[in-house]
Amino acid sequence: MFLTHSITGRKVLYCNPSFAVRINELPERQSYEMLEYLFVHQLQPQFRYTNAWAENDVLLWVHLGTLHPAIADYGPDEVRLIPSLPGDGDQGVRT
Repeated sequence: MFLTHSITGRKVLYCNPSFAVRINELPERQSYEMLEYLFVHQLQPQFRYTNAWAENDVLLWVHLGTLHPAIADYGPDEVRLIPSLPGDGDQGVRT
């Protein structure tokens, strides 16, 4: 759940509330409590970025340790493209 980013060397919390269900090394109750603590911690406003979109904007982020749920602030006639760039944790994406 705690990784070191291969490019920045910073610690990364890799704990998605949509997928993480148990910490195997902890008793079930303690696992549940720790996951709840981590989920609440990472959703604090100080860790959040919300983009104020403008025409022709492009936004890139690193998936490792990033939660990125979409806010439905676009109409049904607007296109939302979300391509993934190839790369791996050791090399990252080079441009």
